[in-house]
Formats: sequence, structure tokens, C-alpha cells
Amino acid sequence: MTDETSTIHGEALAAINRDLAKKVVELLGTEAQLDLYADDIVMEFPYGPSLGMPDRFETKPKVVDYVRRISEGLQGLVIRQISVSSVAGDPTTVFVEYESDAPTPGGNTYHQIYVNKMQFRDGKLVHMRELWDPKRIIDAGNGVYDRQTAR
Repeated sequence: MTDETSTIHGEALAAINRDLAKKVVELLGTEAQLDLYADDIVMEFPYGPSLGMPDRFETKPKVVDYVRRISEGLQGLVIRQISVSSVAGDPTTVFVEYESDAPTPGGNTYHQIYVNKMQFRDGKLVHMRELWDPKRIIDAGNGVYDRQTAR
């Protein structure tokens, strides 16, 4: 295989993974999103401990349980301004930025800006590191955050 052939293969894989990353975000909160997870998926939330939640979930059953619980609290979620970028030289890694709004039970609007680093293998999400502002979560809940939902 020539360098040109491997570059084309890498670019094609990067395009596939960009599409998958966008799909992961667009399907947020749906059962269809869960089908995109690898069995050995790892999700990381570096700012989670500031809210009393774990910073890491490993394996599909644990990730699915977490995502389902969080999704219940985000009914009416609207996602917008999705931006997807590949990483030069690594067609398996994609960065995704997006914003979301969701009504809260207390009548506020939860607005968040997310940055995700996603890694894919064989058409499945294997690793996601999600960054968000914890203060926006607390503000949307009038200073209260339900820690039980996030565990």
C-alpha cells in the first residue's frame, strides 16, 4: 500500500467517524444512540466530581444506565450548533462542540455548551470525554442539583 492509498483510507475513515460523532449527538437521549456504543465504551466527565457525580463510567451497561437516567431529566432537549472536527493524523478521533437547551422542572431553561472528544472503533463509540460548565447545571436548578440522578 502506498502512502497515498493509506492517506485516502485515513481521510475516508475520518469522514465516517465525523458522521458517527454527529449522529451520537443528534440521537442524544434516544435508545438509538445506545446502539452506537461499543461494549467496552468509556465515558469521562472531568467536571462531574464538582457536582458529586463520578468522573468515569466504564462498559456499555454502566454507560447506558447513566445515559438513561440523565436523559429522563432532559425531556424537551434541543441541540443546536453542532460542529464536528477531525484530528490530523488520527482518523479515529473526533471533536464535537454543540449547545443545548432543555426546560427544567422548576420552570428554568438549562442551557449548556459542550465539547466532546470522541474515539471510534469499527463504527462504534469506544471513548468519550465530555466537558461542560457545572455552574450552568446548578443555576438551572435554582442552586440545587440532584446528585442521585447522576450516579
